[in-house]
Amino acid sequence: MSNSGLKDFTKTTVKELLWFIPNLLKLLYRLVNDKSVTTLDRTLLLATAAYVFSPWDFLPDMVPFLGQLDDLVLLALVFKRLTDSVSSEVLYSYWDGKPDLLYLLEDIVRLGLQFLPPGIYQRLVKHSEQPYRADLEYGSE
Repeated sequence: MSNSGLKDFTKTTVKELLWFIPNLLKLLYRLVNDKSVTTLDRTLLLATAAYVFSPWDFLPDMVPFLGQLDDLVLLALVFKRLTDSVSSEVLYSYWDGKPDLLYLLEDIVRLGLQFLPPGIYQRLVKHSEQPYRADLEYGSE
């Protein structure tokens, strides 16, 4: 890769990473407003947001690593539940970033959920899951 190609790649990557959180927030906003998302799923998202921003936690944030882990696991579970409640086409139509970043996010969530006891996962996430989206073909930007 030439020096100018490397600069362009770095600039594009940094730009995508900087836009990741705003794109994720837009995705969640659009999902919440989608008619196919149930009231229960919307309520879970709002309750999770309240829990994450609340000063009271199941595991206090002062406990290193574990204090943030409960927030992250809960966010991952709600995100998975929300994204599983709509079709892949709807999900990607709501995503403003590159599809690769959404694939990466799904992989991270999937990896994180492997550490949960199966009973908790089954109670909090719908029993039926969407097919792995990375296996589906989508047009690039």
